[in-house]
Amino acid sequence: MSTDTKLQAIANCARAAGVVGAGGGGFSLADKLLARPYRTLIINAAQSEPLICKDWAVLANYGDCVLSGAELLREALGLTKVFLATRDEFAVALPDLPALARQHHVALARLPDLYPLGYEEILKRELLAIPMDSAAAGEVLVINAETLRNLSWAVLRQRPLTTKLVTLAGAVARPISLEVPLGTSFADCLAHAGGATGAHYALFRNGVLAGRAVDPAQSWVDATTLGYVLLPLGHSAAQSPAASDATAQRLAQRRAAFLASTLAGRTQAMSAAYALFDLTPYRRARPLFHRLCADELPAQLRIASGGECFQPCVAAGDSVRRGQAIGTRANGVMLHASVKGLVESAETQAILINRSAAADADEEAPR
Repeated sequence: MSTDTKLQAIANCARAAGVVGAGGGGFSLADKLLARPYRTLIINAAQSEPLICKDWAVLANYGDCVLSGAELLREALGLTKVFLATRDEFAVALPDLPALARQHHVALARLPDLYPLGYEEILKRELLAIPMDSAAAGEVLVINAETLRNLSWAVLRQRPLTTKLVTLAGAVARPISLEVPLGTSFADCLAHAGGATGAHYALFRNGVLAGRAVDPAQSWVDATTLGYVLLPLGHSAAQSPAASDATAQRLAQRRAAFLASTLAGRTQAMSAAYALFDLTPYRRARPLFHRLCADELPAQLRIASGGECFQPCVAAGDSVRRGQAIGTRANGVMLHASVKGLVESAETQAILINRSAAADADEEAPR
């Protein structure tokens, strides 16, 4: 089989399995792979959003799957180099990673704890010394570690995308990273973190710096969800400074300048990001991880496509099995049922599924 044929087969498999960028972008992996040529692959596990650590969880629990996905692309794209990029904060908690990387002939790149290394162009610059506006940057393919795990499952196990890794952090009883079915509500995720530490809090989807405040009652995990950070309502990042409060205004201006400088490509110490946004008290050396088993799955799921409309291929009243195609995005990427159950409603923005009491025997995610 020629290289072109192998690549097209992998792209077709990714599209059919619903594999999209799991680093927050939600891009079609198939489209990204076909926008070649590439010479180098960077596996992006350098997650730098404060308190979010789902990339640590995927390397700690699915490292071999991640690197198997990289091997598929090395062969199909004819890559000359493959790097696994992670920050020191996570690397020290992954003692088996160097040996695993050597086994797969992948160069492990331990990067300093800088913000925002998770941005593709900044990662290329910091790891390969490629200027952000250089044409050479186009020859480097950057894929999130969880995305590669999903690709590996799709190609080697014929397993469609049905789960997502997310972090629950901040003002929660037990900071944790979870693997949950797509469509799980924030409330169900929070229960596995032991609940909030206070009755009133602000909720940030995908982090405090790069994410946004959301309504807890309207928050459901989709393929672009990295996690949730809870902050008490009295926290400085959870309230708008009063116009008459000069101190709060100066702090808001400093934070805005910090974020503007990162968008322009400037990196700063992670400790500075934590301190400026008053997140240091919530930082943990090594988070917990939990993969939901069959009897822990939520009763109802709202499966959506990261804010994009899609075309459902099921209707209210239909019975669905886990992994069944239930919709198609505009780019041809499929959407799948994440549990066995009954469709309550099917619209272009979301499909509601009530889980069957008799869950499939294979509901628990394979390692």
